[in-house]
Amino acid sequence: MPVHIASEEDSIGPYNRLSASQVNSYNNCSRLWFYEKIRRFRMPQIPVLFVGRAVEDAVCKMLRESPGLMVSTADSKILESTPLDKNGLPSREGGDWPASKLLALPSNMHPTTIDGLKEWGRSRLDIHLPLSLEAMKKEWEKDERKAGDWSTVNTQYCLEMCYTALDMHLVELQRCIESNGGPNLESWREGNREYWPAPDGRAFELVNSHPLASKDSFTHVEAWEVCRPWFVDPGAEKFTMNSIHPEHWFQGEYDLVYRWDGKIKIVDLKASVGKGDRSGNYVDQLRMYAMLWWTTHGKDETVDSLEIWYLGANVVKEIELPTLTELQEMEAELEQMWKVLKENKPEIDQCPPNPAPMRGFAEGGKAIAAPDESRCDSCDWEQICPGGSGNDDLPSAGIVNLPGSTSSFDITEIAQLNPRATIIAEVFSVVGANTKPVPQITICQGTNFAKIQIISETHESGQKSWPQGIKKGDSVKLDGVVFTINWKGEIILKVDPHAMIIPASPSEECTTDLMSYRAKYHVAGRVIYRFEKRGIGRTGKEWHRKGMMIQDSTGAMKVGGWANDWGPQYDTVNIGDTVVVANIGIDAWATEVRGEISRNSTFQTIDRITR
Repeated sequence: MPVHIASEEDSIGPYNRLSASQVNSYNNCSRLWFYEKIRRFRMPQIPVLFVGRAVEDAVCKMLRESPGLMVSTADSKILESTPLDKNGLPSREGGDWPASKLLALPSNMHPTTIDGLKEWGRSRLDIHLPLSLEAMKKEWEKDERKAGDWSTVNTQYCLEMCYTALDMHLVELQRCIESNGGPNLESWREGNREYWPAPDGRAFELVNSHPLASKDSFTHVEAWEVCRPWFVDPGAEKFTMNSIHPEHWFQGEYDLVYRWDGKIKIVDLKASVGKGDRSGNYVDQLRMYAMLWWTTHGKDETVDSLEIWYLGANVVKEIELPTLTELQEMEAELEQMWKVLKENKPEIDQCPPNPAPMRGFAEGGKAIAAPDESRCDSCDWEQICPGGSGNDDLPSAGIVNLPGSTSSFDITEIAQLNPRATIIAEVFSVVGANTKPVPQITICQGTNFAKIQIISETHESGQKSWPQGIKKGDSVKLDGVVFTINWKGEIILKVDPHAMIIPASPSEECTTDLMSYRAKYHVAGRVIYRFEKRGIGRTGKEWHRKGMMIQDSTGAMKVGGWANDWGPQYDTVNIGDTVVVANIGIDAWATEVRGEISRNSTFQTIDRITR
C-alpha cells in the first residue's frame, strides 16, 4: 500500500505536516528552514530543478504504457485520461479508463527479448521526454523567481538519463523473468489487483482475467506488466497520492515501489550524478521513507531494500536498511521535531544560523572526505542572514518619516496584518448556481454591496465552499473571507481554502461592517529579493507585474503590483535595503499574507545597505 490517505480524524492538514525535505533542510540549517518554511522565502528557480521532474515524468509515462497494447510510435496521449474522483485521485468508482478501450496487439507484434523491450521503451521515451521538458519549461517561464537560462538544458543528456532508468528497470524485469513471474503470477493472470495497483491505464478492479495474460509460458510482455513498479499516476492531481503517517504529522511520496516478488523495494530516482552534500539528504530521505512504510503498515511490515538510482552516473546505490530500533527512534525523533516546528511554530531567534558541516560525496553518491567550506558560502540567503553578511536588526512598527519629505507613516507590523473577516450579510444575487461550476454571488449589508470571488471550491475541512442551493435573499455567514478592493474600488471578498460561505443562524449578529473594514496599510521591511512576471492577457495585450519579498522583525510578505505603479525607485533597490511601502491593500492565500500596491501607493527606500 504505497498510498496512505489521511483519515477523517486528521486535524493537522496537508499544509502543516513534516516531509523529508523539510527535515533535511532543518537539520542542515535551522535558519535556512525558518526562512523558507516560516517566512516563505522562495529560492531562485533554476532550470535543473525542473529537468529532474521532466525526466521522472517521462520515465513514469513510459512505465505506465505496455508493449502488448501499443506500438512504439503510438501517440503520447494514448493513456493520458485517467478518471479522477472529487479529490483528484484515480477513481475507484469505475470511469472511462483508457487502456480498457485498447485491444491487445497480435502476439507476433510483442517484444520477445530484453533487447526488444529496450528498443520499445527507448522509442516511447523519445516521444515523451520532449513533451515533458516543454511542459516543465512552461512552468519555469511562469515562475516569478525563475533564474538561469533554459537554453543550457541538454536534451540529449536528459534522454540518456531516461534510457538509464529504463536499463535499471530492465535489470529488475530480467529477475522477474528468471523467477517465472514470481509468487503472484497466477493471481495476476486471473485479474486480481493490488489495492493501489501500479498505474497502467486500467481500473482498480478487472472483471475477468488480465487481457495480456498468457495461457502458456511466461512472456516478456507479461513480465513488463507483472514487474511494473508502483509510481504516482501521471494523470493524478499533484500531491494527492502521498503516504501519510497514521497520526498525520508526516507525509512522503515514493518515486518507485517494486513488489512483484513479494518483497518491498523503494527506489528514489535522481536526475544527477550524485556529487556533493545533497547526496547525504537522499540517504536520509530514503531511511525516513522506510519509517513511513513501516508506520503505515501496522508496524509489522518493513521495507526489504532501498535504492537510489543516480541516472546521470548510471549507478544504483543501495542504502542500509534501518533496524527496528532505529525505526522506532526515528519516528519518536520526527514526531518531536513536528511538535517543535509545526505544532508550535518557532520564532526567528529559536532558529539560529548554525549550519551543520558539509558532507562529501563523489559521483554515484560515494562518500568521500568533506570539503573545506561552509554551507553559508553557497546559501541563497547569505546576504540577509547573520550567518553571512546580513543581520537580524530588522524594521519594526512605529512612525516613519520619509527622507526628503514631510510625509510620515504609522507602520504596521507584518505579523499584525489580517486581511480576513467574518461577515453576516444577505445574498443580493446569484448567477450560475445550477449551470456553472462556481456561482457568481453578490452580497449586501443594507445599501452596501460586495462581490464574492470563489477561488477554491473546497474548504480545508473537505466541505464545499458554499451551500448548495444558495439563492437571493438567503442570510449567510462569510467565515474567514479575504477582504480586498479591486481597481474599480469595489469590495471583493475572496473564498480560498481557509474561507467558507455557510447559512447564518437567526441569532447571529453582524460583527464586521463592510464599510468599516480597514482596506489600506503602511509597512516597512528589508528587501529579500525582487521578482517580475510578464504575460499575454485574454485580449492579447501584454501585462507586466513587479514585486518584492520584504521582512520586518515580526514576519515577511510579498508585495506586488503592476509595473507602472511602482515608480523609478524599484529598479534601484538592492537586497538588504530597507523600504517603506505605504497605502497598500492586503490579500492572502491560505496562511500567506500579501500586499498589493496601486497607483495611490507610496514606495521609497529609507536605508541603503553598504557592501
